[in-house]
Amino acid sequence: MAYHRALSHANNHHGLIVMTSIFFLTAIFVVSLRFYSRRLSKLPLGPDDWFALASLLFVLVLNGIFLSGLIQGVITGHSIVLNNWPQPSALEVLAQKYKYAFQTTEKIAFGLIKISILFLWKRILSPIRSFQLFCWVMIGIVTAWSTSFFFATLFQCGTSWDWNWAPIGFFLTECTDTLNMLTVFCGTDLLTDFVIMLMPVPIIWRLRMSVRKKIGVTSVFMVGIFTIGAGVARTYIYLVTSYDKASNLDFIADFTLFILWSEIEVNVAMIVCCMPVFGPVLGRCRDTLFRRFGQLKDGELGILGHFTSASTTDGKMHLSSSSGSYAQHDQGPYEAKLEGPWVG
Repeated sequence: MAYHRALSHANNHHGLIVMTSIFFLTAIFVVSLRFYSRRLSKLPLGPDDWFALASLLFVLVLNGIFLSGLIQGVITGHSIVLNNWPQPSALEVLAQKYKYAFQTTEKIAFGLIKISILFLWKRILSPIRSFQLFCWVMIGIVTAWSTSFFFATLFQCGTSWDWNWAPIGFFLTECTDTLNMLTVFCGTDLLTDFVIMLMPVPIIWRLRMSVRKKIGVTSVFMVGIFTIGAGVARTYIYLVTSYDKASNLDFIADFTLFILWSEIEVNVAMIVCCMPVFGPVLGRCRDTLFRRFGQLKDGELGILGHFTSASTTDGKMHLSSSSGSYAQHDQGPYEAKLEGPWVG
């Protein structure tokens, strides 16, 4: 597989430090906002919230690894290239250490984020038994996926730990075929993201509600498209840099591009993981605007200000509202009758 394309290098050292600092603050903020939103809605914390908190810890570790690599000059650094191959150097060894630490940790972070989203889908659409079963199947698949790639990366050189940060030529010949392993990881990462993002959509479009509301509710579940976009960019960078070495000989610069898009993807995924829970917070913002500026048009703050959970009574599904003043649900629940055999 050859792409015959040389990629531009990421050299904005100070800009990446600012970006990583923002990621630190944003990740902490969105998870804190998630727990605050649960408190506003007076809903109990669930597995989705605790998995989000666990994933935050690993995302912060990844941010710390990335920031440390920037400070030490590894990220945005460059290899010494002689005779069409990167030459061994102290900086290359350090880059290999950072790559090993980052790629091992990211397997857990991505797995926890996906599981958090699956538990959220399971919580929101709890009355639908077939969907519950599908969620459990996906939770099992994601758990196995994350665990297997974590151990595959951890033991990619067996127990010869120092081989993990040996010169790139030695590493590629003596350790596991990491090129193919990471290709499979990137591909399956995107595949599971697509499945998780699309899981609730068929159910939403089987409900008896207006097209406008269907589009609004669907948009809540489709925010994962941002994570997929970052994942596509990372996969492309990896394929080009790994399978077209003739055009991309600077190992450290290539490593910078790959780890940069991994850093972006995991932080975007952290934000996406929490966004569907922000309904009560947006509802409070709406109330504040209402008190200050008068009546807002219906839907002006988007569906996230309304949709938080589902329940069924007499064959009908209720998509509940957590907007308004929290004691008084002034918008009322969205009520829609299921058209298919979704409620078992």
